[in-house]
Amino acid sequence: MPKQIIGHYRPQKEKLLKEFDVISRLLTSGLKAQYDEEFARRLHQEARQEYEKLIPDIPYIKGQRGKALNIFLLATAQELALYKAMNALGKSAEEAWELCHRAVRLYAGRIPGWKKWLMRRLMFSRLVRKIFARRARQGERGRFGDFEIEYLAGDGGEFDIGVNYLQCGNLQFAKDHGGEAFAPYICMSDIALSDALGWGLIRTQTLADGCDHCDFRFKKGGATRVSSKTPAVQATIDKIRRDEAERGDEANIKR
Repeated sequence: MPKQIIGHYRPQKEKLLKEFDVISRLLTSGLKAQYDEEFARRLHQEARQEYEKLIPDIPYIKGQRGKALNIFLLATAQELALYKAMNALGKSAEEAWELCHRAVRLYAGRIPGWKKWLMRRLMFSRLVRKIFARRARQGERGRFGDFEIEYLAGDGGEFDIGVNYLQCGNLQFAKDHGGEAFAPYICMSDIALSDALGWGLIRTQTLADGCDHCDFRFKKGGATRVSSKTPAVQATIDKIRRDEAERGDEANIKR
């Protein structure tokens, strides 16, 4: 099992905080319009401080197969920091998540088109499908730190590749740092990522919803279809979809 390291990011604190500042700046104009300039300033300050406190505890998973999971763990810490800051300023989890969703949309929008195309092509390549099919046939379960993943072969119809998360390091990190109530929202980052990267993600449940696994299914060229079994989270998803539809943001509402 690939080793999970705590404290790996401590020497990289200043670099990670600069990256956090870049993401925070993407939200500034929207925050000023929605709240006011003073609130935007205070939120950035509070969220940055919360993230700085979390950095030493963010798990790092060694090895090639840990790369994507490490990206998600860093994002989880950033979103948890924003939630804690919003909560301290008297705002709800739903409001915190709308900001997180907006940040993911904006950040994903900065990824060059050629890179998105390359990532999508690799993800749905014949090689990757063969690897998933072999792992599924052998009943392989990938164990990476606090993650445990079961592989599924695509059926050529409903989905091309799939995984079930039997354990999730993102959920564990949120639980360990006072964010268990926010964890079902954090899972919804995958909506904006699927739209931006062309994952064609279909998911109906998560561990954070209280289910026994997260059911990830990916379909090349498919629409994003993600739902939550936590009513407040589903209501927030529906609200965001309505708001995006009203703004005529077609790229963001393909589902």
